[in-house]
Amino acid sequence: MTKELKKSEILFLYETSYNIPNGDPFTGEQRYDEETKKILVSDVRIKRYIRTYFEEKELPIYVSEKTGAGKTDSKGVLRWISENRNAKNLTDIGEILKEQIDVRLFGGISTLKDDETKAIKVDKKSCTNGHVQFTGPVQFALLNPSLNEVNLRMHQNTTHFMSKDTNTQGSIGTTTVVPYSLVQIHGWVNPKVAEKTGMTKEDLKLMYEGLWYGTSGDGSSHSRSKVGQNSVLLLEIEYAVGNQKIYGVDRLVELKPKDNKKGEQLRSMDDYELDFTKLILAAENEKVEKIKFYTEIESIKSKFKDNPKFEAIAL
Repeated sequence: MTKELKKSEILFLYETSYNIPNGDPFTGEQRYDEETKKILVSDVRIKRYIRTYFEEKELPIYVSEKTGAGKTDSKGVLRWISENRNAKNLTDIGEILKEQIDVRLFGGISTLKDDETKAIKVDKKSCTNGHVQFTGPVQFALLNPSLNEVNLRMHQNTTHFMSKDTNTQGSIGTTTVVPYSLVQIHGWVNPKVAEKTGMTKEDLKLMYEGLWYGTSGDGSSHSRSKVGQNSVLLLEIEYAVGNQKIYGVDRLVELKPKDNKKGEQLRSMDDYELDFTKLILAAENEKVEKIKFYTEIESIKSKFKDNPKFEAIAL
């Protein structure tokens, strides 16, 4: 199955409106590049959207809060999976990990010691190969910037419940929100690495489904800080030969504001146009076999429909 996979790069665009697309884990404030005035979204945030979508579809994943052990207790998670979600009665921890779709896509690690591995029993047999690591064939950029500049807005809200026993009323909280952004996620697919994790074309299709729907309202994107997101465009730039690539894929789609507006003034897709001139030119490169795309916006579909190098896909 992995032989059918091609080396490719991913571009995924989604818009946000008056929310916090990716808060810093220490401060809760939106990740932000002060120099470029663009917001940033991490690869971890994107993978969480996908994993939560998988969970809701009841697909087996490794990094999960539904294993009875908690997603930060990797040893407990491995024990739970081995004993409770192991229909093939596998005893090799590496093979058990490869049964989890997020490991096949994004990689995973087990650091069980020999005695800890042997203590896990499957059909009264001890497990083996407890110290193993898989690199993921799908990777996203560590931090992904928005295509437009953003001025963060301060937002205050009140809570109904008291934060301390000594308080007599709820507290007032202050945070910053993003009025509008068009975020571009850049990713890579490596078929050689996929051979080691067992990732299939069906796995990749499910990942695209999770990326699209998990970001725009399903799963963990259906929360107070994430509502207001809409998936706009998914591109997979597929290469003809495995050892080649083109330069600057993350700069092939350009956002051009209308009516002399600045990036900070954008509030919807009505305020700008997406320019695909560089993308269409790149498609002519002999290194590119085809560019697969998915969008629900007719005006974007029309840009690609008559080009033989572009192929519409279904999710």
